[in-house]
Amino acid sequence: MRLITKKMFLEYDYCPVRGWIERNEPREFRPTIAEDFRMKEGLDVGRRARSLFPEGILIEEPDPFEASFITERIIGDRRSVTLFEPAFISGDFVSRADVVRKEGEELDVFEVKSSLAGSSNTKDYIRDLSYTVSVVENSGYRVKKACLIMISRMYRKGDDDRKLFEIIDVTGEVSEQKIEIKAKLESASAVLTSTLIPSGLLGYKCRDCEHLRRCFGLERKQSIFELPRLGADKTDALIEKGYFYLEELPQEALGDKPLLQRVFRGAKSGRLVLDEPEELREKLNSLKYPIGYLDFETAASVIPLYDGLAPYEGIPYQYSLHIRREASGVLEHREFLYDDPSRDESLLLAERLVEDLKDCRTLMAHHASVERNILRWLSNRYKDFPELSEQLISFSEIFVDSELLVKNHIYHPDFGGSFSIKKLLPALVEGVGYEGLFIHNGDDARYVFVNMALGNYRESEIEKIRRDMLEYCKMDTLAMVEIHKFLCDLSSE
Repeated sequence: MRLITKKMFLEYDYCPVRGWIERNEPREFRPTIAEDFRMKEGLDVGRRARSLFPEGILIEEPDPFEASFITERIIGDRRSVTLFEPAFISGDFVSRADVVRKEGEELDVFEVKSSLAGSSNTKDYIRDLSYTVSVVENSGYRVKKACLIMISRMYRKGDDDRKLFEIIDVTGEVSEQKIEIKAKLESASAVLTSTLIPSGLLGYKCRDCEHLRRCFGLERKQSIFELPRLGADKTDALIEKGYFYLEELPQEALGDKPLLQRVFRGAKSGRLVLDEPEELREKLNSLKYPIGYLDFETAASVIPLYDGLAPYEGIPYQYSLHIRREASGVLEHREFLYDDPSRDESLLLAERLVEDLKDCRTLMAHHASVERNILRWLSNRYKDFPELSEQLISFSEIFVDSELLVKNHIYHPDFGGSFSIKKLLPALVEGVGYEGLFIHNGDDARYVFVNMALGNYRESEIEKIRRDMLEYCKMDTLAMVEIHKFLCDLSSE
């Protein structure tokens, strides 16, 4: 008998089709570099959280039925005990709580999360915990308290593990949600244990679902799911009226929002759309040379890599900078990557960056608020170096955002509703792209560096990894150069 796990139920709770596939058609999961690191990081956080309960007993048995038997026996034999990874089975459902503490005849249930306390995901975590509490209570136990254990923003590298966590009592919220969850368990069991896949309900939640074609025979391409920032309510309202593909949608249904209208016209026509070319030309002509095309890569981890950092506080470890000194000038390139990731070299990065930027009168970045904030972060971190700090701030004030230049004026149907640089480049420029690179995105790059800093690679691998990191970051700034050139050529035609 294959039990229904928390993940299966929560997928069902979001969409019955996804829950059924999770239980009945499990696939081999091949994590990306980033996903692999985050899974290991989550396990590490779980182990560290046990320091809060020094007398706890770990239930190591992987089989849920055996683990449930062991859990029941220990809880029944002792008036007071704390268990890690205990198993509870009720009907078709199983849950392995992170921590359960028994005092007298009642249990306290704790769920460990590797997110910062107060994060936007807290509502989802309460839902997770509510499922666990529901199964525990349906197993015959009485739960007195339900708590989340989350990452404290006050922790700094070197602190005792117990300072890493904040315990948040969410008993009230869980009490409200478990009533709803218990009412759903019977229907969830019927659906998830059936040999027939349930019918889906088309809506906004299907926007990025891999099963869209399987459920409804629909393709995301040139559908209302490509309309950026349309929102759940508006999307669902249009679907309810029978609209899905943009070719079926009346233009007036989108109101007077220029971005939606531009995306609509581009997707429907299958051609690039350019709005207000004179305004775009004026913006481009106002840019002062030399122009620096700048991209940072930052690292962040639960356990900070360097002294003075908080959990998940991003620190720049690399940049790429292309420079064009005049419109038709030769393209120059500068770059920086920590030589020894085991040490904090952000001061050296800041000093080298200021030297590399010294002649630039304009800086261009894609989604420039990120680069601007990194410069401000560096300025604040090195405020004891007044001249350096002031120079960093001055450079933060001369940014132009290549994303907005595109977003406010053009749309190509191959963007697919996204304005990320990975989508723009292949749609606008031929022969330049990320194909063949070992590192494909900033998320993977971040955790490649974290693994380097933690010494998780062999010495023989480091040289190639460094080349891959430099090549990836260089591609990001070269992409900005090419997109800028495309816009200049387009606006002058």
